[in-house]
Amino acid sequence: MTFTRLSLPCLLLCVAVQAAPAQDTARIGKSLAAITAARDNNARRDAIVGELRASGVEPLVEPFGEGRGAGANVVVTLPGSGTKTIVVGAHLDRVNAGRGAVDNGAACAALIQLVAAFTAAPLERSTLQVVFFDREEAGLLGSHAFFAGHRADYALNLDVFAYGNEIFATASHPERLLHRSLHAASDATGMPLRSVPRASYPDSDHVTMMNAGIETLGLALIDSADIDGVLAIGGGRLTLGKGPRILTIIHSRNDTIAEVRPDQMTRGIALVEQLIRNVDRES
Repeated sequence: MTFTRLSLPCLLLCVAVQAAPAQDTARIGKSLAAITAARDNNARRDAIVGELRASGVEPLVEPFGEGRGAGANVVVTLPGSGTKTIVVGAHLDRVNAGRGAVDNGAACAALIQLVAAFTAAPLERSTLQVVFFDREEAGLLGSHAFFAGHRADYALNLDVFAYGNEIFATASHPERLLHRSLHAASDATGMPLRSVPRASYPDSDHVTMMNAGIETLGLALIDSADIDGVLAIGGGRLTLGKGPRILTIIHSRNDTIAEVRPDQMTRGIALVEQLIRNVDRES
């Protein structure tokens, strides 16, 4: 483990971020229940918009595409005083099987929680954009549409962020600020971290971010045993329904709210919040 010298304000912030009040877990559960109860992806988007409005935030819905390629992203922008922009995203859509709780409703509930945290205590300098991407399951269509019209200096993508004891990550530039800040956040929050090369990590919207030339992290929250299983098979050779537990949940009828652990999610969300604040201070 590495140790980072922290100022008193940073130490106080770390303590605040690590605290996970019961109301945070309850809010995650409420948001997830609304998202997973939705009958289809359009209703999931409406549920997310409703949860954001209930927390006092007015999101922007950005339609894209036509016909079978049509969709709409949900975007929350929290302006900062500096020139840097940090994007944190998660896809809102699901496949037909199951309720899309692990893939990817829980990550959307995590983003709603992060919006509340950064609305209450805004970043010092950076503009934060929180984006719920549509049509990831159809070929990353929502993230392609978003980054065709928006710029970012740093980007994070949360996919399968539903339960577990360890953060599973991949970085576009392991030597740069975003990845260093991730390790510092892991040390500060005490959350275990496993960072692997891009080729060992399953594809999601982080691929769009990386291909756009943005310094990027892909982040998941799962059990260590799941990570071991994914790495043993290889990120590009995974078969749904076989192997580690996570592959028996996603894209199946098993993907329900019963598989999500909001109390475990609070630890992962605390790390992501700390990571973003680290980047804001250093950029």
